[in-house]
Amino acid sequence: MCKKLKVLKILFIVIIMFLCLSGCGSKGDINEAANESSLADTVLEVETKTEVETKTEVETKAETETENNEVSSMENPVTEVPSQEETSDAEKKTESNQVVETDLKPSEGFEFESNGDGTCTITGIGTCTDENLVIPVESPDGDTVTLIDKYAFYSLENVESVTLVNYSYEVGENAFQYGEFTTVNIIGGSPVIKKSAFSSCEDLKLISLSDCNIQAEEYAFYSCGKDADVTFSNCTGTIEENAFQYGDFLSLTINNCEFTIEKSAFSSCEDLTSIVFTDSILETEEYAFYSCGDLAKVEITNCSLVFDDRTFQYSSMESLTITGSQADMGDSVFSNCEDLAAVNIDCDLVALGEYAFYSCEDLESVTICTNIKSDNEIKVDDYAFQYCKKLETVTIGNENVEIGEYVFSGCADNLLINVAGKDYTANAIEKGLK
Repeated sequence: MCKKLKVLKILFIVIIMFLCLSGCGSKGDINEAANESSLADTVLEVETKTEVETKTEVETKAETETENNEVSSMENPVTEVPSQEETSDAEKKTESNQVVETDLKPSEGFEFESNGDGTCTITGIGTCTDENLVIPVESPDGDTVTLIDKYAFYSLENVESVTLVNYSYEVGENAFQYGEFTTVNIIGGSPVIKKSAFSSCEDLKLISLSDCNIQAEEYAFYSCGKDADVTFSNCTGTIEENAFQYGDFLSLTINNCEFTIEKSAFSSCEDLTSIVFTDSILETEEYAFYSCGDLAKVEITNCSLVFDDRTFQYSSMESLTITGSQADMGDSVFSNCEDLAAVNIDCDLVALGEYAFYSCEDLESVTICTNIKSDNEIKVDDYAFQYCKKLETVTIGNENVEIGEYVFSGCADNLLINVAGKDYTANAIEKGLK
């Protein structure tokens, strides 16, 4: 358009010059031509201005869109693809779900409810008549079981045992509560046992967990058992608060496991006569085994222990034996265990907190690291054995020991304390020994 106007303007000028030279045309014609030339200039000017304005608008719009996109990116960041390291962690977590080879055949006839995404929930016993239930991990339609629903097997009758094999999902709240079966087996997988899932199953005689990563939530096995045995073998996971509280158990065995045992998890299991931990890494919160046992023998072999305050306080145990890499004991951890008569601890690291064995009234003998090692680290904090009135002998094996204040105050007058072959009286080390 601009090019045509320029050509038109030149053509008008040439015509005017030709008229002037030839003497043809009138003044009015000349003026009219000049006006048309001026009009052409105006049109050209308007077109040029419009073109510049249009270009400016386009550039401004483009800049605005760029700025808006930048702001949008800040407000709505793009989801990052997981790093290789994060992916590896996820894979490791999946690998931790142990799969166990077994010939057990899943029971049939259960009621299922599809979630519409390839997963499903077990909602009830359905037409199943098996006396020994084996919970399937898939529905007949091929959906993966991700949940045993709330109350799905509530007050279950005419069943001897319940077994979960390679089950890596949730057993819902109250799912088996008040069931009348005698055995629970959990083998492989990573099950989450929700609140009260097996609570008040009073006929249980065996609770066995093996080769699994277990999370037992609050009250999962609360008030269970009928002189039952509880065993954990080759397991990892967390036993949450009150999970086995008030269980009617005769024995508790933990072998080759790594557990966090939370507050009051096994508290008030008063019928326990045997507590055996072997080859395990255990960390407890306070009161984990509070008021447990019936003259129980507690044998802890080749373990690494971190026990929080009052872990076994007021427990009825007869003897305590601990060996392994470390025994890190909190305050009052075994205090007021009135039936405890003998303590034998032999670990590379031994740390007894304040009041650790306070007022264990029947305690007669204590031995700590009497092996031939010279590099054991031993620390006995203030008041650790205060008011153990029947305590007669304390033997501590080497010189790498720190004894706090008033550790043996209130003990028998004839108490003999031997540290690395040297004898002391309670009064002689009343202010400690380093």
